[in-house]
Amino acid sequence: MEANSKKILSLKKIFKSYEANVVIDNFSFDVDYGESVGIFGKNGSGKSTILKICCGLLQPDSGSISVMGKSFSSSEESLQIKSRMGVMLHDDMIYPQLTIKENLVFYSKILGIKNTTENIQKISSLLDIDEYMNVPVLKLSNGNKRRASLGKSLLNDPDILIADEPESNLDDKGKEIVSKVLSNRRKRGLTNFFSTHSKDFLKECSSKTIKLNGATKL
Repeated sequence: MEANSKKILSLKKIFKSYEANVVIDNFSFDVDYGESVGIFGKNGSGKSTILKICCGLLQPDSGSISVMGKSFSSSEESLQIKSRMGVMLHDDMIYPQLTIKENLVFYSKILGIKNTTENIQKISSLLDIDEYMNVPVLKLSNGNKRRASLGKSLLNDPDILIADEPESNLDDKGKEIVSKVLSNRRKRGLTNFFSTHSKDFLKECSSKTIKLNGATKL
């Protein structure tokens, strides 16, 4: 999908509450093509909520969002957005009874990806999970589940990657791998929008940062 402006993601006056708890209050922000933007803040500050809104899994109470110049409010445009977006949330969104390879083959078919075998092998090598490809996800360590989840989100070489604390549950080697993935994507002109608790990871992987302090109760 070609960029028709500098902005790949635009949020305008986003407001989101859960009953009496205001999580996001009048939040506006733009992300340009090729940026790697990190959201930093304590638990409950709204990081995950913003990311879920950005990938169309959650609707704001008010405000607007545009991704690649398109809107989730249109079914056709929503499908176009999701075909060029990668998503990695706390819920790994992979089937535990299937192996990593089976998961990646399944999602490749859904995304209509060609050269499936070659593409999956490339991702496996990139994330250093070759030895775990035929292991059921439910038998993996939490760290390797996170790598598998990242692998799923990279299948379509997305224009924008939405990742919620991609470094969580990873050892130093795993964090280094994820950091390189985000860095290489940015060098290629692709966009990352991620949250983190780690100031070191934020500094290493972001070209721009957002500090969230959280909203207040109604």
